[in-house]
Amino acid sequence: MQGRHIVKQDSDLMHQRNMKMIYKLIKSERVTTKAKLTRITKLSPTSIGRIVGELIENQFVQEVGQESNGVGRKATSLSLNPNRVLAIGVSVDRGLIQAGIVNVEGELCASIERPIDHSISQEMLIRKTVELIEDLIGRYDGKLKQALVGIGISVPGPVAWPEGIMQYSPQFRWGNCNFREELQKQLKRSVLVENNVKSMAIAEHLFGDMKEYTDFIVFNVGSGVGAAVISKGRLCRGASNFAGEIGHTIIDPNGPLCDCGRHGCFQTYVSMNSVQEHFGMPFSEVIAKRNADKEVQEYLEQVTDRFAIMTANLVNYYDTKCVLFHGQMQQEWPEMVNIIKEKADKLIWKSLSKEFEVLGADIKSEMVASASVILSEFLEADNLEAVEIPRKEI
Repeated sequence: MQGRHIVKQDSDLMHQRNMKMIYKLIKSERVTTKAKLTRITKLSPTSIGRIVGELIENQFVQEVGQESNGVGRKATSLSLNPNRVLAIGVSVDRGLIQAGIVNVEGELCASIERPIDHSISQEMLIRKTVELIEDLIGRYDGKLKQALVGIGISVPGPVAWPEGIMQYSPQFRWGNCNFREELQKQLKRSVLVENNVKSMAIAEHLFGDMKEYTDFIVFNVGSGVGAAVISKGRLCRGASNFAGEIGHTIIDPNGPLCDCGRHGCFQTYVSMNSVQEHFGMPFSEVIAKRNADKEVQEYLEQVTDRFAIMTANLVNYYDTKCVLFHGQMQQEWPEMVNIIKEKADKLIWKSLSKEFEVLGADIKSEMVASASVILSEFLEADNLEAVEIPRKEI
């Protein structure tokens, strides 16, 4: 009897894995047929029919028409039901919390945001985040309860993975906040917390222009500077999930004081904050003067010079094919991307420069980036249930 029980468990596990494999195949194909799935997977037509039938019954997959191959009867076309799998993405930053519902295709279905005080405490931030998520859930229709696989939170600064502890937040000036544990306790749902730049890299790989790339780097440039590296299709985390803190690379130990407490960090020369502090005005006003004010032109020239050097160094370090620029600075000054590309081309080791690109990021929403942390875990799991235990790496 025990042997039969083990065999049944193995059979159930294999069935769940096959269902997930078929689900992911339909997602990648966008529109397909049972015949195509049979050819790709080498499973029998009977097995494919049974699995697809179960996916349709549970509303994970839908029939979307018929496809003709010119011979015989038409085959029924299949695609995902994108709103059958939903995640909540929450972006926490200085002064603002945003929360949105995102489907498995990376589409933002609903969103809400609230301002927060710059000097907010850990306890109050947790409380405000819980309130915003509960408000969002309350506004959405009843289908969310069945479809929600988890909640992804993105925050600035280093985060322990998968524990979800905010080690230190330069924006809020405090650290050692067990954000994930507190949110799970209060929300009674699966929660993952990740650094905001790493979240964006995951989203670009999952939903953006980088779907076909296995190696790229995301630069996030706003009040600070961060980076995230995707290598061989996986996020580089480092020993403590701190990989990518490029903004705190020291350029000059006698340079300006950084909010990390050291002097001469890269971000003190190139971030929006550094530009604003130098000119004593908002970044948007500085950019508006870039074609008429010589001092502004010279300062921004230095900014792009430094970015080009850092970009070339990262390409040489990681042998990457693409560097994406993301963040408020890139959005307000989009031509910076082409300027940096032109300068970096002259600095990169020629053996690596043939297929190298510098682009603006495709994913604009921080909420989509946050939700992608949960959705990537869901897509890599063996079954179609909510995310419970995150993998150590993605």
